[in-house]
Amino acid sequence: MATAEALDDEINDLRDRIATVQAHRANLTSILLSQPHFPTRLEQRPVLHERDRRNAVKLVQKQSNRNLENIYRACAGVTAYKVKDPDPCAVDNGNILGVRIEVPINGIFVETYHVLFNRPNATHRTMLRIHKHTIPPCIPLQPLANKWLPVTKKSAEEPREQDLVKFSRHLRKELVSWHLRLEALEKLRKDARLPDRTAPQDGSKVETEIEMVLNAFVSDDEDSEVEDEATQQQQDGALKILRVDGDAAVREITITWSNGRVGIFRVTKDGEVDKVAVRTKEGTRDASLSSKALGRIEGLVERLEA
Repeated sequence: MATAEALDDEINDLRDRIATVQAHRANLTSILLSQPHFPTRLEQRPVLHERDRRNAVKLVQKQSNRNLENIYRACAGVTAYKVKDPDPCAVDNGNILGVRIEVPINGIFVETYHVLFNRPNATHRTMLRIHKHTIPPCIPLQPLANKWLPVTKKSAEEPREQDLVKFSRHLRKELVSWHLRLEALEKLRKDARLPDRTAPQDGSKVETEIEMVLNAFVSDDEDSEVEDEATQQQQDGALKILRVDGDAAVREITITWSNGRVGIFRVTKDGEVDKVAVRTKEGTRDASLSSKALGRIEGLVERLEA
């Protein structure tokens, strides 16, 4: 007689197989409905079951709209959609215009962001205002909105001209540049042979930048650990990079060496290191190392170690 554990395992296995078959069926269905000559064949008459033909035409049209949406999302990166605010007291009867921004890095969509707009004034139907969004705080969303989506002043009779296309285009550029800088920062840590903060090997919790700043005010554990590691490196006679840190926007990178030298590198939005300040443990400036650091953020560690 089978035990309860064996029956549970068998049921879970059957559920996994059903999910796999359903996914395979959905994939085959989308492939069949996407065939270019399939809609033409459905228009041929007479047919044995007219109701089935009409249902098939609706499915083909639905799949065609989905394919078109996927093409826009993959190629344009910025798409618009309409949603309804469930709040009964919402502005403009709850009509919301959403803008979806998808960020691709190395051929993979790493993140999707949304900005929702409403119309605060019913008399000006083309005037939009940001209602909700999922944009990170380090992205200058409000300055972009002030430039491309200015709102009407209370004393003005006509709204100021707005450009939603340019706003979305510049916002997407900011997001893509930020993700590229984040990826470059992680690449710098790998080049410096530092442990990956996003996936610790020992299963311990990864300490964020905000937690590091807060801990610096309440304890000296982090500084003591860095000093102990620097002392050990000096005893071993090897000069290594101990830390590679960046701010939330990755516009300023700080590199700490084992001999007490600290470098601060300012990064432009396009990923160029344009200003550098490297100082030794005694406080003197290292001009030769500062000149090496100028250039793209990619390869910064290689230039410093050359």
